[in-house]
Amino acid sequence: MLAGWSCRKDVEIFRPYDISVAEISLALQQVPAAQTKSVLVLSNREADTLFVSAGGVRIFLNHLDQLFSNASGAVVPCNTCPDFRLEVIEIQRKGDLVARNTGTVTTENRVLESDGILHLKATCNGQELQLTQGNLLKIQIPGVLPLIANQLFSNTSGTMDLFTGWSGANHPVTAAEWQVSGTPSFQLGYQLLVPALRWVCAGRMLEESNNSYCVELPLGFSDQNTQVFMVFKNMQSVVPLKYQAADFRFCAPFVPQGFPVQLVTVSKLGHQFWLGNKEEETGGANTLTLQPQKMSEQQVIDFIKNL
Repeated sequence: MLAGWSCRKDVEIFRPYDISVAEISLALQQVPAAQTKSVLVLSNREADTLFVSAGGVRIFLNHLDQLFSNASGAVVPCNTCPDFRLEVIEIQRKGDLVARNTGTVTTENRVLESDGILHLKATCNGQELQLTQGNLLKIQIPGVLPLIANQLFSNTSGTMDLFTGWSGANHPVTAAEWQVSGTPSFQLGYQLLVPALRWVCAGRMLEESNNSYCVELPLGFSDQNTQVFMVFKNMQSVVPLKYQAADFRFCAPFVPQGFPVQLVTVSKLGHQFWLGNKEEETGGANTLTLQPQKMSEQQVIDFIKNL
């Protein structure tokens, strides 16, 4: 909140800014590129189907008579569905994570490195479906050397707006290679066996020693109008920092040491956007003071796109 003064010298007036985090999220919806979303539409399909997304992700839809079920657990054969849709969202940039106010942190606040994040949603006539219990969905995600992912992580929440973190799944992530359709070329990547739809991630835990880390901002910047992130350089890791009201700081309890990072803050105070940005290396001081600068909405969007 802001501190102001009344006509009486002995009376201090506090004027809080309006809550604007929803406006920040709305503005940052312009960050992800349109091609990160692919949709497969099928009508009364019986045969096995290979769906290839715009980003080259391969999804094997086999045994369509028993692959999906509805919320009550009843199997929904695809040959009885006149409007089956599979929606795939690919997180291609670190800015896409920032735009969704989330990151690569587990439910225990430990940091992981991602090498591929997807959101999968299947529907029949608009009704959301799930994988039938006991079924695994085979997915192949393009990658480049070195292939670092060794574990599958998941989150079954429908949206990242209330994202609570990634949970490790007891299913393998293995290296794979396949021929690109219509070409003599081969693609290197990962093969996943996914037990549930919604959010999935191929990644690895960062095992380096950890320490807490906090960012201090000027008076008036809080979780009501500001989002703060630690963006790792040269790797797909993003840590959202949470507001500590007791000491007016944004903090993360576990940050791996010895990594170059970029501290980023996005704020909206009144009608004005503010952006904070500073490069650091983890492992030194565990508190950083940042002074955000006034920016236009478009300048903020362009900056986040290029993280």
